[in-house]
Amino acid sequence: MSITLQEMLRAVESVIADAGRGDARVLAEWLVAAAAGVGRLDVAAQGARLVDEAARARLDEWAPRVARGEPLQYVLGTAPFLGRDFVCDARALIPRPETEELCERVLADETVWSHPAPTIADVGTGTGCLAVTLALERPSASVIAIDLSPEALALARANAQRFGAEDRIVWRQGDLLSGLPAQSLRAVVSNPPYIAEGEWARLDPEVRDHEPRVALIGGADGLAVIRRLVEQARHALAPGGRVWMEIGNEQGPAVRELLTAHGFADVAIRRDLAGRDRFAEARQADV
Repeated sequence: MSITLQEMLRAVESVIADAGRGDARVLAEWLVAAAAGVGRLDVAAQGARLVDEAARARLDEWAPRVARGEPLQYVLGTAPFLGRDFVCDARALIPRPETEELCERVLADETVWSHPAPTIADVGTGTGCLAVTLALERPSASVIAIDLSPEALALARANAQRFGAEDRIVWRQGDLLSGLPAQSLRAVVSNPPYIAEGEWARLDPEVRDHEPRVALIGGADGLAVIRRLVEQARHALAPGGRVWMEIGNEQGPAVRELLTAHGFADVAIRRDLAGRDRFAEARQADV
């Protein structure tokens, strides 16, 4: 039986809405658009277009998964990041707009890129969205992608291969910056685990039940990983080197104090586009 995009949209929306999801319409638009190979806004504009059997089969698989609460990005298998679609699955966190903002801040810092060949470490690389983007946008840089999880590191390498950047990145399975020589880095960038243990039960089930816990939880107060990263960054950064971190929206004062206590200069807590404290930046003082 023939079915149009508009009819398919209504059917998929119904499956998702019946599961109690309030964002059923938007999710259905994304699913139908991806299945049919059109833009999300084209679903309405081309509503009379017939959906082929392959698209219907994809939607028959995808719609129930989204209805059960699986993140859209995991179902579709990709997530956008600064104009590139990164392969995305449960091995790593889903790239989010805040991390795009973090990347843009790093790219805009001329104190790093004025060096002829700066070495920058992406700590907890996950999908590799930061490391790959930095390698592609700043070809003069030497990028090190680090993750404790071998599964996440494999995903990051697959994404680098997808964009032709695998050979431009050094891949390192390890615990934060452990083992890197003193003063070997010009910059450190990280989206570390920063959620407190007590917040776990209150997280959105879409996050709590699907994204990797190890990439989310940062100890009892959410700062356990950040403390260790700051200490190690102090050792690994060259004089004048920069560190950027994504942080929780209530952690600004604590992270500022932590960076200052470890001798960093020009410590700043920046807000994201939603007006929440989200990024910590600092400079390695002359040592």
